[in-house]
Amino acid sequence: MKNDFYVYIHKRQSDGIVFYVGKGRGRRAHYLHERNDHWQKTFKKHGCSVEIVRGGLCEQKAFEVEKELIAKHDSE
Repeated sequence: MKNDFYVYIHKRQSDGIVFYVGKGRGRRAHYLHERNDHWQKTFKKHGCSVEIVRGGLCEQKAFEVEKELIAKHDSE
């Protein structure tokens, strides 16, 4: 099993608020195309900074961490 997955967040450059949590590998966190409409509108209005929150994960663990972070940021 490969441990090449990571969990990342996208923050609005204007105020640092997290607007997206995702999991990926390779350059996925920095790939700005093929995102949903909400993501595109937020990006156009505020810009985006990328932060890798946790790396070196198997896919299952990445899903778990992603879910935890989504819950955390939804409650803020």
